[in-house]
Amino acid sequence: MASLAADIGENGLGAAGASDRFADAAIAAARSLSQSDPSFARWVDPFARAIKRKRLRLPSLSPTVHRILKLIESADADLDELAAAVGSDPALATRIMGVANSSFFRGASEVGSVRDALMRMGVREARTIVIVVALRSTVLRSPGLGDLAHGIWRHALLTASACQEISAELPRWESSGFLAGLVHELGQLAVLSFASELPAWQDDGAVPSPAVVSTLANATLVSLGAMILESWGFPAPFCDAIYGQRSPEQVEGDAGELARAIDLGHRIAEQIDRGWPKSPDDLDAELLASGTRLGLDADRLCDIAGDAEASFEALNKLS
Repeated sequence: MASLAADIGENGLGAAGASDRFADAAIAAARSLSQSDPSFARWVDPFARAIKRKRLRLPSLSPTVHRILKLIESADADLDELAAAVGSDPALATRIMGVANSSFFRGASEVGSVRDALMRMGVREARTIVIVVALRSTVLRSPGLGDLAHGIWRHALLTASACQEISAELPRWESSGFLAGLVHELGQLAVLSFASELPAWQDDGAVPSPAVVSTLANATLVSLGAMILESWGFPAPFCDAIYGQRSPEQVEGDAGELARAIDLGHRIAEQIDRGWPKSPDDLDAELLASGTRLGLDADRLCDIAGDAEASFEALNKLS
């Protein structure tokens, strides 16, 4: 990540620091809705103003969680450094030790330190579980989620589990695939937060319908997600991949590779929720095309889906 730990203030990251590129893209995407349907203007206009004036509430990271994600995103993260970062947050440390002492990982005796907990889990599992535990509260405490919280978290975790399997074959992104999947639709949290606060800004206290909120989120979530991640200090290729995930063929370089992995992970998660076909021959054509872009055939996609679903079930219980 681009920001140094020394640069992080007591309030963490998330309120400032982003460029205008992704903000401008979000405004343009929102404006296109009111151009297609003028009735959207009453919701789009205050939304665009909030983005332009930097008044849109963005999810923020605590300094501890930011340091942890920075370490995990590095392919050569040191276990002692990770243990020290987790240990600096008593609540997170307690949760990680609780996971290590659960029946899933239970050894001959209970672990007594964060470092021992991480060692018991193993490097790959420890990185994944720390990400999930650290980000779960950041995601689920966002304003406006309400009854949507479970579905949002489920899709994020399923996509992350699929992306982890996909990125295992992409050396540049092997350590970042899970995290990319987990935050690939982070932008919708900003839209839901805006919708929950909007009635207080309206003279008549009007509330946008769920359909309006869903349409606005769908139009802007990739640009808002990239904007949030940029404000959190994520590297440019990572942010570009989040922004370009819906048109991965238009994203160049390393970012394009990750964008294709996110697109495929997202499609796999959606297909799992709809019900995975019994035969590879019955897979959705767009899902197959997304796999082909990464050199993955129907049988391999089925293997990835099976592993992702198993990983999701285990992580969902642990987190």
